[in-house]
Amino acid sequence: MEHLFLINFIFLVAILPVLYIRRTYFRRNIFLGRFLGNYIFIAHYVFFLLIILGVVNYFYRLSSLNMVTIAFIVLPIFFVYSYKNFSFAKVIKNEIRLEKHKSGKKLRIAFISDVHLSALTNKQNIEDSLKKMSEEEPDILLIGGDLVDFSCKDIKADFTSSFREVEPKYGIYAVVGNHEYHGGIEANIKYIENLGVKVLRDNILKIQGVNIIGRDDVTNKSRKKISYLIKKVDRDLPIVLLDHNPNSIAEAIVSKIDLELCGHTHRGQFFPYNLIVKKMYKNYHGYKKFGLTHTIVSAGFSSWLIPHRVNSTSEINIIDLYY
Repeated sequence: MEHLFLINFIFLVAILPVLYIRRTYFRRNIFLGRFLGNYIFIAHYVFFLLIILGVVNYFYRLSSLNMVTIAFIVLPIFFVYSYKNFSFAKVIKNEIRLEKHKSGKKLRIAFISDVHLSALTNKQNIEDSLKKMSEEEPDILLIGGDLVDFSCKDIKADFTSSFREVEPKYGIYAVVGNHEYHGGIEANIKYIENLGVKVLRDNILKIQGVNIIGRDDVTNKSRKKISYLIKKVDRDLPIVLLDHNPNSIAEAIVSKIDLELCGHTHRGQFFPYNLIVKKMYKNYHGYKKFGLTHTIVSAGFSSWLIPHRVNSTSEINIIDLYY
């Protein structure tokens, strides 16, 4: 048993240098990229399974055959379950009523984040999820950053028609995330806009009597503060803030933003990272209200590299905003 722990620990630690290699070659090679993503996930859970079996073995002596049998039963089931969570986006609906705005109007917002288009992206999964979203008949689609995983040059499939066939009444808008910056911000923005998506970088829209502020990502140290951006809006109208990273929630509360939409966290994607991410943000996933400020943090429409999710699913947020 001790030897098994040692071997698996070595496999787990070996992820680190391989992740560095991914920065270049693995991003562009579909086979090796998928191998690495699955390898990282499996190595984690084989390690955890060995710990569990070690504890069980301490109290109830298990033969090697029993342990191997358990592993061969548990791991494939777990693998399929986690892949399904990643592949099929779940629709999550919220009704948000703004107390200080009562015009009797409603805006249906579709919100997705962290699509992470790359050489590894399954085009059919993306199109199936976009179709599911379109069936909800949103008035507008907002995308919370990391639409591109790294460089748009790595993306092999053509997603132009995939996004252009989504036709909400008031259009599709996105902010950039840290991944767009990592892969070359200007080229990635051109790619995103070619999909029919308008990119907001410290820009303000007025849609159906609602102010929508799209912030540049925190990676840009020169981005405007929320307090500066709200000086340019009509405060008698609702304010929706779109920001990739939810570390801005405290600033949004002080600025009395009505609704903030964020992504970035992936809800930790799988154990134990979900526990770590939960401690990092005022809201790391889902809906939370702070005073008059409503916040929603998406677990992501897809994922970077690792095609698995545990204690989270890929998701589409449909928000009925009453104001």
